[in-house]
Amino acid sequence: TMLQAQEIVSSGKVLINGIALEKIDTIKQGDTIETYKKTTLRFNVGKDAFLVRPNTKFTLDTLGKKRVLNVINGGVMAVFGGGNHGVSTANMTAGIRGTGTYTAVKDGKTYFCTCYGETDVSAHGTSRIMKATHHNMVWITPKMLKITQDMEGHKDEELRILEAMVGRKVPFK
Repeated sequence: TMLQAQEIVSSGKVLINGIALEKIDTIKQGDTIETYKKTTLRFNVGKDAFLVRPNTKFTLDTLGKKRVLNVINGGVMAVFGGGNHGVSTANMTAGIRGTGTYTAVKDGKTYFCTCYGETDVSAHGTSRIMKATHHNMVWITPKMLKITQDMEGHKDEELRILEAMVGRKVPFK
């Protein structure tokens, strides 16, 4: 089955596989998505929903049966339905279990938040289970994985909006 977006909300210039979004009408698994400055993008592919920050580039990859959000640069919030999912950046991979996440990549560093649910984060040859009912965050630098208490670049309200797009609710008040 071809997974493609049902609802696309954009506030500026978006490229899908190098083509301006207004010239095509779908975003699907396998696409490369790029936003420009001052552009935000919100869409869902099946039961997964995404909120994309300005100046962001990412791909929706498929590795076997696993659907992987690969963030090259910028920030992407994602909520995942059932199935086999992952998030990756140049220096991190995360296995996803029915989860909300926020991933930001800048200057060779990855900020990754397990907003709720459970992830299995691997970086620099180590792996760490990250459980959260309400935000559990790490920075992955070129040399280390570091726990942080600082919630950066994303808000609870945005998670509520994404889950509502796919008929679900966040697990916190």
